[in-house]
Amino acid sequence: LARRSLLGNTQGMTSGADRILNERHEVLGVVLFVFAGCGFLVLCLVAGMATIMAAQVPATVPVAWKGQGLLVAAVAWWTGLVVALAGVAVWILRAKSKRSLLPWAIVDFALMVLLIAVVGFFAF
Repeated sequence: LARRSLLGNTQGMTSGADRILNERHEVLGVVLFVFAGCGFLVLCLVAGMATIMAAQVPATVPVAWKGQGLLVAAVAWWTGLVVALAGVAVWILRAKSKRSLLPWAIVDFALMVLLIAVVGFFAF
């Protein structure tokens, strides 16, 4: 009888600890999704600046750099838009089904940071 009550108590403690851990994961997932959204805004600014800089390249600079800068900025922006829209869709679907947001939030945030770095590397 004593052994059974001890097992019941430890299972109760683990489910409480799991609940707290799940709540922390959900908060972290929401925070990362918000940061990924802010990252898309930063990507828009960086890609826009890269496009303006590439458009103002003087004629003495090789044309390949100008075309490459415009292409990288455009591809990164469109990819970022698709990632942002997919992130919003995943957030809605996973939140409705009460599933964890954290793995998808990590991927969304990492892709935004990667796209910003790529545009920054090629443009500046």
